[in-house]
Amino acid sequence: MKKETKRPINFFKAAKSTGDLVKAFRTNFDIKQDDMAHACKISQANLSAIEKNRREVGPRIALRLAAFMGLSPDAILYPSGYEAEPEYQEVRERYHRIIPMAAKGRS
Repeated sequence: MKKETKRPINFFKAAKSTGDLVKAFRTNFDIKQDDMAHACKISQANLSAIEKNRREVGPRIALRLAAFMGLSPDAILYPSGYEAEPEYQEVRERYHRIIPMAAKGRS
């Protein structure tokens, strides 16, 4: 019996967090935690903590995971898109309040 080809794009749809994305990728391609952790130069315990959303991923680890997964690091850091992050939205709202005031001051 021929093994069914897995569809990589499907794991993006369900991923709500970095851990969800990493675990979905790894399980989708039947990759062992030990193997992925070794390739990314992190411990298996750290990879497990990432997958369980118990550990946040910084830029260096995101870069390693992204390289392994063939993605951009921002896809690892912000699986729902950076625009969805509360910090981003808060600063954008402040920006929009400041810009009209600055334009009035120039007239």
